[in-house]
Amino acid sequence: MTSVKRGGAAGRYYFPVRLKKRLAMIPRYPVTVVEAPSGFGKTTAVREYLRKHSPSKACVRWYTCLGEPPRKAWEGICRLFDGCGELARRLAELFPPAMENLPDIAALMREQACRGCEAESFLVIDNYQLFENEIPAELIHALSVHACEKRHVIVVTQPLPPHKKREETVHNANIHRLTARDFYFDEESTAGFCRLRRIKLSSEEVGTLHSLCGGWISALRLQADNYRETGTFMTPGDMDSLIEAALLHRLTNAERDFLTALSLLGSFTAKQAAIVGSWPALPRSVVHLLEGNFFIPCIAEQAGQTDANVYSMHGLLRDYLLKRCHRQSAEFVECANRRAGEACLAVGDYLGAARFYLAAEDYDAALAIPYTPLYMSEVKEQGALALMERLVGECGEETLLKYPFAMIQAAFQFLQSGKRSEFEKMRPLLQKFLDGPEPSAMPEEVLSQVRGETATLLSFTAFNDIERMSRYHREALSYLNGKNGAPRTMVFGTTPWTFGVTSVLYMFWSRAGELDRELAAMDECLPHYLRLSGGHGTGAESAFRAEASLVRGDDAAAESLALKALYFARGENQHSICLCAELILGRVAVLRGDEKMFGLIRQNMEKYAEGAGRALRRMTELAVAALDAAAGRMDDFPEWLRDVESIRKALLVQGHSYGLMLHERWLLQEGRHSELYALNDVVTAVARAMNYLLPQVYHAIYLAVAKEREGKRREATLHLGEALSLALPDGVRLPFAEFGADLLPLLEAARECGAAAPEVFGPIPAIAAIVALAERQTLGASAIAVRLSATPRHLTAREREIALLAKEGFKTREIASRLFISEHTVNTTLRKIFAKLDVHSRQDLAGRDF
Repeated sequence: MTSVKRGGAAGRYYFPVRLKKRLAMIPRYPVTVVEAPSGFGKTTAVREYLRKHSPSKACVRWYTCLGEPPRKAWEGICRLFDGCGELARRLAELFPPAMENLPDIAALMREQACRGCEAESFLVIDNYQLFENEIPAELIHALSVHACEKRHVIVVTQPLPPHKKREETVHNANIHRLTARDFYFDEESTAGFCRLRRIKLSSEEVGTLHSLCGGWISALRLQADNYRETGTFMTPGDMDSLIEAALLHRLTNAERDFLTALSLLGSFTAKQAAIVGSWPALPRSVVHLLEGNFFIPCIAEQAGQTDANVYSMHGLLRDYLLKRCHRQSAEFVECANRRAGEACLAVGDYLGAARFYLAAEDYDAALAIPYTPLYMSEVKEQGALALMERLVGECGEETLLKYPFAMIQAAFQFLQSGKRSEFEKMRPLLQKFLDGPEPSAMPEEVLSQVRGETATLLSFTAFNDIERMSRYHREALSYLNGKNGAPRTMVFGTTPWTFGVTSVLYMFWSRAGELDRELAAMDECLPHYLRLSGGHGTGAESAFRAEASLVRGDDAAAESLALKALYFARGENQHSICLCAELILGRVAVLRGDEKMFGLIRQNMEKYAEGAGRALRRMTELAVAALDAAAGRMDDFPEWLRDVESIRKALLVQGHSYGLMLHERWLLQEGRHSELYALNDVVTAVARAMNYLLPQVYHAIYLAVAKEREGKRREATLHLGEALSLALPDGVRLPFAEFGADLLPLLEAARECGAAAPEVFGPIPAIAAIVALAERQTLGASAIAVRLSATPRHLTAREREIALLAKEGFKTREIASRLFISEHTVNTTLRKIFAKLDVHSRQDLAGRDF
């Protein structure tokens, strides 16, 4: 990010009259979008306008996207708002921008409209088309809703792909647009440009020049440079010929080859350029070549770079040079790719380095890169997994066997992403390495780490069999338990111990009738895991027992064990376990009808999201949604849990069943039974594939409730019997009790049939215990609902936003368009607003303050 410097030496530029008028309107708008193809002088025009015409005390900040990972680009964009209170930090927390959090971005822009903006500010996002996200047009609209008259966001971009311009047709009075049409040079402007460059032309020559350039400034600049030198105009058919004749013909072959190799990077630091040229530092002649070239501008102090000088090659020049590179010899291309890989490696761009090494077929260099789980997680959206597949697929077995740690890392990525077949290809290779001659040449310490890492990796193949996983953990400890305290392993990354869900029971209750054995196994096996992982998962065994006690109806034991889990998990910053424990305590509050405890627990949960990363924020939403569902409150159910595809994107494969379990509950609440039935095969297959019992129990209960509501008693009874057959062997009762109002008639019928068919419905005492627990749950949830309804309910930020627009008279379609949400979401939210404010229509909102 750079600030435009005032005063000092600056180039002389000529702008068409129309362009100057359009630029002069920038201070009138919250957002200006400057959109035109490469070569139209967009950046130069904006930079020069701000240099000459922005107020002397104005704050001008500049961020240029260089094709960096989306997270880094988003952080750079957010830092533009550093002077606007908490806006920059809170925006950064909403990565990645998506339709589901777009209203939140818009709300932040509106809420923090003028905080910290004492002086006029111009915040420029350049090369916006290089910021990879799914909603670039919608995001611009969201940024435009701020009401600060002193803040002006300027987005400089090449035309966005058609499939990413969904919001282009939506008129927005807050956005000022400059297009390619505003940048065209007519004959009068062409003459003015030539006068500025001290090129004397007749009227006829000006007309010829304008005809040749078509009003395009890049072509005009190149033609002017050539005319100054030769006294003639070029008559080529395309820009490539212009670049060749006007820009490159004066360079030596060595300089051409250097720029050609450099074009592989596109943007680069001086250090990277020196690596590409195979110099210890850039020669003075090369510095002059770069700094004197209009088509390779230097961007100082670019965010995320330690080098003070970052160069960005103009798209026109780069496209030409890339085509030239492909025409060079195979030896030249291989060498250029290898040096580009070295240049990326020097600045920590491991993914970029791997791509170039693969292009050079230098598999040794690609495998020697020090990948880590944390790094791979950060670049996951950049095609890291696909690149890893390509790497292990292209290089030979002999090469792979030289790099055991790279094989372990690749195998872990495949396993964690559900690519089982790719993982199975790596498994025998690791064993072949350990059994082959290579280990004999390795230091014993390194060999032990390879064996330990491999055992740790293989433990995930036994998920979620606690004893089998533990055997691998103990084997890993025998190799990794060195002299310096806790063992170090590369396999554990930043993934939450619960894989992003908030239930240990969900993860490890895998066989009907064996819950007690699984609890005992967790008690015995977890200490070995904790030694191996350095405390990752502390408190999980207590959370497991607490939840087991809860679902069996023992709220006193559940509360005691959950508090124990919370104490130990907090000590090791194990937030996923903390959220599991908080959810248990919240469900205890529901069972007891303790509204005060319920409210406190809910507030505690929401605090975990403050300043947290995306994964923990998502877990917090999941925990709050599960607690609200247990209390029969689903008004604030997250949007992403209402859509199956969003659940798949939001949660790891290990958490899909949990998300679907809550999604089905919401469908049931909404009475959308046909959609519930349609998910039957999907839900069952996913849960069984992972050996999860809890989702299967709830799914059968949901079906029983839906069929009972439809008056289909026989089908409802069959589904209830299926759920009871899975749950009763372990004394699991609470899932049934949560639907007491619907299931009591079925349970009473089951109690009557229990003596005749205990194998289907379970023994009579077990059914009686469920009925008693259902009565407690129903009374507790009702008590909480009554007390909460008597307490003034505050609108969320999004609800308040919709309420204000409705109060101002905007129709549903208009509200949806302004906030980039569906009309269905607007109507659903309005119903929540009416319930909270105890009003019955939009007209009633007119006299209300909120």
